[in-house]
Amino acid sequence: MKAELLSLFIALTSCAFAQKSFFAVDAGVNVATQRVVSPYPGSASSSIMFFNNVVKPTFGFFYQYRVLDKISLRANAQYMALGAKGGFFYAHDLNINYLTFPVTVHYQVTKNLSLNTGGYLSFTIANTNLNDQPITSTYHKNDFGFSFGGERDMCKNFSLGVNYYVGLKNIWLADQGGSIKYTNRVLQFTLIYKFRKPI
Repeated sequence: MKAELLSLFIALTSCAFAQKSFFAVDAGVNVATQRVVSPYPGSASSSIMFFNNVVKPTFGFFYQYRVLDKISLRANAQYMALGAKGGFFYAHDLNINYLTFPVTVHYQVTKNLSLNTGGYLSFTIANTNLNDQPITSTYHKNDFGFSFGGERDMCKNFSLGVNYYVGLKNIWLADQGGSIKYTNRVLQFTLIYKFRKPI
């Protein structure tokens, strides 16, 4: 009898844990650009400009744990290719490859729809360059910021995610005392596969 009760307890706790947490993989595209803020000479005001968008790949995996009935925490490790094209005073062909670690809070609005927000930290990896030159002489090696977005559960274990990443760090090394600021902006679309039983 004791052995049967113990087996039942283990089965129930295993099911509860499975309902609360899961792993997943995701892949998609980043629509990336950079926001540039620069002061007008002899003026207290500044101009805000954006480079042309580029479309780059992204993929990764994450672990999600439900802490309350409608609230979950997600820890993600993701490859994110960013960049920009165009220029104001010189040619600008930027390719950035980041290893990014977002941590987000997810709120379950309905059974199939959730909203999220959180922060991230990124580190540059191989093949990161500006006009085919190493990026480290022009840009910082890391970035940080916050993101927000939503996720829609589709058929079986698949979901679609849309997120917007806002870089907070001035990643340009020659920032002239912080008066000129270059920050990343990314609109991300991903297809997600969750390793869990559909609820």
